Amino acid sequence: MTLPAHSTAAALNEPDPLLYKQVFDNAIVGICFMQGRRFLQVNRRMEELLGYAPGELLGEPVRKVYARRQDYEDVGAVVAKVPRDNVYLHERALLAKDGSIRWCLIGGRWLKRGDASSPSVWVVQDITAKKQIENQLARANQRLEQRVQSRTLNLQKTNAALKLEVERRRATERAMIESREKYRVLIHNIPLGIAVTDTDGGIVEINPMLRTWFSARDAEHFVALADQIRCRVLGVDGETSLLEMIHSRAASRRSDHLTVLWQADSGETRWFDVVGVRVPVRGLGAAVVFADRTEQRRARDRELAQQQQLAHATRRSLMGEFASALAHELGQPLNASLSYAAGLERRLSNELRDRPDALEALHAIQLQLRQAGDIIRNVRSFVTRHRPGDEPVDVIALIYATLELLQLQLREEGTRVLVKAAAAVPSVSGNRVELQQVLVNLIVNAIEAMRAAETLRPEIRIGVARSTGGKLTVTVADNGPGVSAEHQATLFEPYVTSKRDGLGMGLMMCRNIVEAHGGQLALDARARSGARFRFTLLGIKAAHG
Repeated sequence: MTLPAHSTAAALNEPDPLLYKQVFDNAIVGICFMQGRRFLQVNRRMEELLGYAPGELLGEPVRKVYARRQDYEDVGAVVAKVPRDNVYLHERALLAKDGSIRWCLIGGRWLKRGDASSPSVWVVQDITAKKQIENQLARANQRLEQRVQSRTLNLQKTNAALKLEVERRRATERAMIESREKYRVLIHNIPLGIAVTDTDGGIVEINPMLRTWFSARDAEHFVALADQIRCRVLGVDGETSLLEMIHSRAASRRSDHLTVLWQADSGETRWFDVVGVRVPVRGLGAAVVFADRTEQRRARDRELAQQQQLAHATRRSLMGEFASALAHELGQPLNASLSYAAGLERRLSNELRDRPDALEALHAIQLQLRQAGDIIRNVRSFVTRHRPGDEPVDVIALIYATLELLQLQLREEGTRVLVKAAAAVPSVSGNRVELQQVLVNLIVNAIEAMRAAETLRPEIRIGVARSTGGKLTVTVADNGPGVSAEHQATLFEPYVTSKRDGLGMGLMMCRNIVEAHGGQLALDARARSGARFRFTLLGIKAAHG
């Protein structure tokens, strides 16, 4: 039989399954599970009681620990029928591994009522000392009775009264010893941190668990540490010292639970539930109990993160459906606009010969309309991973074509653009429109960032270089404010943006496009000023130049 497995997703107020295992392993009485009169599971106390090493009794027949065969057969006759109340309690002499005798009080219960073949649980308590005391008392009483018989009736009455007083005191002393031992075992083995205070609120004792959590040698050392440790109580503004928080719980007449946040020297955040309990013992004030809820908090945070990821996935699915519908609805008016522009150029061909500026503007309109149509046809690929096209793309020519598309915006913002390319730059295989969309997004982001920061003499530097493995590296850098540290970790996540009107999809789409072309897109954190993005593409042949 095995104990229940620990669940990391346990609710905040559910008992920790490890607690049951620790109670089993650290119980002050022997506990075992049996079936067919063989040991299935034995706790450490029972192994120590009978002098066996851990696991040595597993699978062994119970006959091995009976001192007398008659006892084994008598008990077997009872368990074969299963008592009516499903419980069997008896005292027997058990045989330790070293041959010594241990008198034990044994109690058992079958897991399936009335079924002798079902597993059963047995609790074994060592009463050897009790038996010895009883035997000693029996012999003492026998001698006392012989003396009493030779004395007068009054002396008999006096001795009888004295005997009763002695028994009462012995019982009281035993009860005090047992109570003190139970308290010691509890406070040293319970999986909770406990600080015991005196009536003035001073800490007089802490248990091993609390010492471990706070790396304290003893109670005095813990007081010194607690006076320096800063913690925050959930729902209360500001911070307080751990020592002040303990004093407040010890002085409180109410047993309210507090949730306390504490950060260890390693930087790890720990969560504790803290409650103060009055101790009705002379000289003691209260016990302040700490329950570590860190794992439960982390499990809840993981669950919230999974919910957010599910929400993101849902929104991305909706975005894909929306993009498909948008492409369908916009495709027809864009095509019609392109046809009207082409028709206008044909009808006004004679007039446009004398107006080169108007003809250039009309060509720009058609170019932009074709670009928009290409973008609409590829918009679905921006939110999903896909296989790019395999047309050869001249990256240098693509950069200059992109700057031509954005010349009006660059001119209005007064942005200077510098292009630096290595010799014999290879072409790449891919989708020209999608790669141009990456360049457009990175350049427009730089323009908007420098405009928002009111950068003097805004400048964009575009570099193209060859790298190892036949790859091509493209960098887009600006002299703007750069990307703050808090936004760097989530820069490429969907729906995350620092712009007031942004959707948080641009950089995520760019990364999808680059990765679909076998490359990588990243922010260069080593840039001393401004923002510098770098992406790689796989070259197919050297460009002629």
